[in-house]
Amino acid sequence: MKNIEEEIAKTLESIENIQPVASNPFLYAKIKHRMNKLSQPTIVSWLTYAKLAICMIIVGFNIITFSKIYLNEQHSVMSKEEFGTYLGITTTQNLYEP
Repeated sequence: MKNIEEEIAKTLESIENIQPVASNPFLYAKIKHRMNKLSQPTIVSWLTYAKLAICMIIVGFNIITFSKIYLNEQHSVMSKEEFGTYLGITTTQNLYEP
């Protein structure tokens, strides 16, 4: 029992001697700088937005092209040659047929 009381006394003495730790004076400035750095757009984010815009433009052109083809009744059934002619694609050599 005496041993436990000595340990409790030692613990209480060590708690009484606790002093606050001095912080880094530039801590607030560092945190503020990191927060500002994270909130600013980076080149990577601009590239991501540019890629997204390009993909949306390509999808939009595809929708317009296919809607012109499939919604126009006179061109509802086309052969591949008619389709190529409609889009302005001509072949000078047919490499796939013997």
